[in-house]
Amino acid sequence: MEQQYGQVPPVRPENYGKRIWHLWGPVVIKWAIGFGASMIAMGVLSLVYVMADQDAAMAAMQSEEKMMEQYDKILTLYLKAATLIEGVAALITIPIMAWLFHSDRVKEKKRGFIPNRKAPLWKYTAGLLMALALSLGLNNLILIGNLSDMSESYQATMEAFYSSPLVIQIVVLAVLVPVCEEMVFRGLLFRRLRERASYMQAALYSAVVFGLMHGNLVQMLYGFILGMMLSYLYEKYGSVKAPIAAHMAMNLLSILATEFNLLDWLAEDRMRMGMVTVGCAFVASTMFVLVQRIEEKPDIPGTSGEKENVVQHQNGW
Repeated sequence: MEQQYGQVPPVRPENYGKRIWHLWGPVVIKWAIGFGASMIAMGVLSLVYVMADQDAAMAAMQSEEKMMEQYDKILTLYLKAATLIEGVAALITIPIMAWLFHSDRVKEKKRGFIPNRKAPLWKYTAGLLMALALSLGLNNLILIGNLSDMSESYQATMEAFYSSPLVIQIVVLAVLVPVCEEMVFRGLLFRRLRERASYMQAALYSAVVFGLMHGNLVQMLYGFILGMMLSYLYEKYGSVKAPIAAHMAMNLLSILATEFNLLDWLAEDRMRMGMVTVGCAFVASTMFVLVQRIEEKPDIPGTSGEKENVVQHQNGW
């Protein structure tokens, strides 16, 4: 899919190390911030627990069994705070990724890149409906295939994230996390890959990384499929706002479906679940056709005949 046109000055070749860091830097930074936030939170919780019950702490130092019991209690406290910790990490990460994103756009402008045409906001409805239908349909398939029962890590992750108060879940999981992840995996990783590769190569690469970062088999498969869809929305709409909005909508649907036991209600009747899944497939495919009709190629004033120096790229904000 050709995404950018115009005469562009030659790019000065970079050494291999700089190219790798340019590509993987945002992912590494996000991981490092998340890991650091987790370690600090675990340390603070451990300190609070020890200060609250010093006798138990002293007993743990003298008995391995007591130490493991204490560790389990601290881990339980950590899991209860997992959503909040994720939100703090996202709050730290977002400004850094926004700065990197802006720096990329400034460099592109200096190099003479012509941005893609941005789709009008009213056309976002098709992308949002496609994302919601695909998300609900995939969740149904996970339940039908009993995939969630095969992964204890997936069950523990879901229980940790969805055990927080509803307001915290919405702020963190439906706002902060989508903005953070889309800036990293679509706004930077996918976008930078598109500078040197085709759409399919960039989408596959970024979707695989996005899936692997989720850490368990169920979320890896789920993340890969949705990562491909989110990259496609970025490609067609010409703005990182499109995958951010879609990601927010999908996470909000997941939160509300869990809160109000929608998936449990669907699982009670296989026929009902099957009909809803087929309906989701129909809606997603119909919306895909509408999104496919969006013309993302920019109008190049003063050009005629054969276009030269075609550069595959994407628009930003």
